Amino acid sequence: MRRLWGHLAALLVLTSVLVVGPAGAACACSCAEPDPVENTAWADLVFVGVVVDVDRPAFSMSSGDLMTARLTVEQVRKGDAQGHVEVKTAIEGPSCGFDFVEGNRYLVYSREGQTSLCSGNQLLGAAPEVELEGDVPVAALLGGGAVVLLAALALWWVLRRRSALPAPGPTEGGAGQTDLDPAGRDEARPDGQDSA
Repeated sequence: MRRLWGHLAALLVLTSVLVVGPAGAACACSCAEPDPVENTAWADLVFVGVVVDVDRPAFSMSSGDLMTARLTVEQVRKGDAQGHVEVKTAIEGPSCGFDFVEGNRYLVYSREGQTSLCSGNQLLGAAPEVELEGDVPVAALLGGGAVVLLAALALWWVLRRRSALPAPGPTEGGAGQTDLDPAGRDEARPDGQDSA
């Protein structure tokens, strides 16, 4: 039984690492030194806003998949925006995605609703006075559910295999074992000698 629990624990750890494993530290995105004049000329919307929600895809196939940051607009420097603005960016830095964090205030340069690590966005600090929208972390729930499901299936499979194994038969020699006499009846051998 101890061996069974050891296998289940190893399986649970392995699936947890695969589902929720650590992100790599690779960075393939390289940007020129930010120039506010060029960034402003490139962008069709420049504003200061606070991130109230970040919507990452539940399953992504590449670092270039897009996530959406929803910001409350505080000040517009170019373009027209009010209330809330949604800005899309790649989900990871290697694809030049900008890492928006809920509750932080940013100066954002965007064009056609998109921005990147190279756009010149700036973190201006935390904004604890702004209420976050905060939604259910779908990816974390799905990952946790997958781990629990895999562990339950593994346990079911192991228990099913154990119940399908034939019961061990009597062993030869030793006190307290039984033998069949010529008539087919069980006869106890308390001293371990053959019955005659």
